[in-house]
Amino acid sequence: MDVEIDGSRAFHCLNEELRRQVDKVAPVLNTPPIDARSPDPQTGVINLPGVREQYGKNFGVSAFPYRPPTPTFTSPLLAK
Repeated sequence: MDVEIDGSRAFHCLNEELRRQVDKVAPVLNTPPIDARSPDPQTGVINLPGVREQYGKNFGVSAFPYRPPTPTFTSPLLAK
């Protein structure tokens, strides 16, 4: 299954056949599911100052972030 072109031998046909067989099998890469390049939420690492900022006065008290009450505005044109 090798081809000779200008005195050099190439295994192009054989390589294509082997590639097709490998693609059928689709081997799983031997990589760890979590490594040093994984994103922080996937590894379980949290940024404590960021969580404190997000939760405000509810940090350590509630599972819901603190949301200040919605401001109410009055029209300056209606002031007497």
